[in-house]
Amino acid sequence: FEPVIHVPLLIRAPGIADRQDVRSPTSAVDVLPTLLHLAGQPVPAWVEGHTLPPFQQAEGDRPVFALEAKSNPRHAPLSKGSAVLIRGQHKLVHYFGYPNLDAAFELYDLAADPEELENRFSDSDRAAELEAELLDKLAEVNRPWLRN
Repeated sequence: FEPVIHVPLLIRAPGIADRQDVRSPTSAVDVLPTLLHLAGQPVPAWVEGHTLPPFQQAEGDRPVFALEAKSNPRHAPLSKGSAVLIRGQHKLVHYFGYPNLDAAFELYDLAADPEELENRFSDSDRAAELEAELLDKLAEVNRPWLRN
């Protein structure tokens, strides 16, 4: 489940001589605000990401989204792929647009099950909340393509 999530990022920043490993969940959308922060520039309100640690305190339970949708046309709504939401110790995976898998969800407790072997979607108190959050994000991403 990790081909687009665990991608190393190295930043050499002015004034920082020692290596600092950051293990908190981050996203590629965090690169722009981080570079603006390091350059002493304001971060525009339209920027979706946050400044990466160690340059700013990480938010504890912020959502991190990932998407794999290679079969979709470039300028169209997402119709087939897998989307991931990581929030705290939970990871929700959603497969959509595949025959016999439409609306398929898997939920893992990364603290208790780091190998993602036990799907807890059907018996988790957080499943409905995380599902709604992920589906809302997908709807937001598709909104520009659905306007007539």
